[in-house]
Order: sequence, then C-alpha cells, then structure tokens
Amino acid sequence: MAACALTVGGVVAAGLPSAAHAQASVLLKNQSAKAVVETVDHDARELLLREANGHLITIEYGSAVRDLPHVNAGDKLSIRFVETLGAVIAPPDSPLPESTLTTAKGYVHGHPRGVIAAFRRERATVQSIDLTTHTLSFVTTDGESHIAVLRIKAMQDFMATLKVGDVIDITRTESISYVILNDTAAPAVDPNAPVQAPADAAAGAAATVPAVPAVPAAPGVPAAPAVPAAPAAPSAPAVSPAQ
Repeated sequence: MAACALTVGGVVAAGLPSAAHAQASVLLKNQSAKAVVETVDHDARELLLREANGHLITIEYGSAVRDLPHVNAGDKLSIRFVETLGAVIAPPDSPLPESTLTTAKGYVHGHPRGVIAAFRRERATVQSIDLTTHTLSFVTTDGESHIAVLRIKAMQDFMATLKVGDVIDITRTESISYVILNDTAAPAVDPNAPVQAPADAAAGAAATVPAVPAVPAAPGVPAAPAVPAAPAAPSAPAVSPAQ
C-alpha cells in the first residue's frame, strides 16, 4: 500500500526571522484493521464498515470524490488510518489556507485500492501561552475560541517559540487507505433451520424412481366343463298285430 503524502504547514517567506520558520508536525494515529462493508449510501456518500471487533466506522467521502473504487456491501477491506497535526507561523500578508480533499485509486497485487485524504486547514491568532501547563489558547478566523493542552513534545517545543498575537496556520490531516480483498462474506447459516433439498433436485429424484408395478389379480378357477346330457333311450318298436 503506497503511503499517502501528508503535507502540512504553509509557504514560508524568505528573509523572515528564524522564529517565523518555527513549525511542528506530529503523527496522531497510524493503525491498520480488517473490515467488512455493511452498507453503501450513494446519496449521503457514506460507507459504513464493521471492524473484526464489531466496531462500526462511517467514512464520508463527499461529493468531490469521483474516482472511488466500486465497493459493495459484503466486500472485505484492509484499511489503514493516518492522522497528523501540523502548525506553522503564517507569513505576513499570506492568503488564508484552504481545506482540500485528495483521492487516488489503483491496484495492489491485483486488488482495487483507494486513498481519501482530507486536509482541514485554518488560521488562528495566539491569545495566551502557559508553558507550565502546556496550554495554548487561540481564536480562529471564524471567531471561535479554542484551548489546547499540548501533550506531544514537538508541539510543546513549537509553543515555546510563540508569543501572544502570533498568527499560525493549523493543518489537521485525516486519511484512510483501503484495499478491496475481492472476497465477499458468506451469509450466516442458521444451524437450527431445517435442511431442505432444492426443488429441482427433488423433482429429478422423483423422475428417476420407477413406479411400483401393480400386483396382478389372482386368476379365477376355470369352471368345470359341462357334462353332456345322456342320449335319450330309443323308443321300443311298435308290435304289429298277428295276422
């Protein structure tokens, strides 16, 4: 699986003091998992995945993603999440940073793969710094105030270079890469369900079993031949009278 380019920070103008070049980039998450596609919502442009441990993950790929590999419910995926956080002092008079979405697709060992990377960028002005508690407060260009406790040393070192009023560009990158394993999950089988032979198999079996021949009826006893009637005795000749 090819690594996704995770660029953080902005353009630094030449000739600025070294403090203006201060920047930090840290890896917040890098994990891999296997998952099965539960549903694909083309209208909401969301994928619902279920990890092997049963956890559900929703991936929003947005209208800007047009080259997403075709994914179906039941497909097995190998997925990888990467999340980074970066910050850099913004050069004077530089344009506001813009959030972007990057996608890519291809094949790895014959399996379709895809990458979705969201770069959420915003500009902020530092309001207070507390190096003892590693707490930084700032306000973004939309007027929202934020308080962050920086627990990662790279971010703590970056905060040590800041002063109240500094303008910084913050980039949070979230990317997911996945490989379709071309292996559809088999439907669950109820062990208590009765086993039924297919209809066509039953019909075929019925066609091959010969019918039991009917038992012929016992022949009747032939009637005794008729006894011929005794011939009638001839009548005595008539006696002629003596002359």
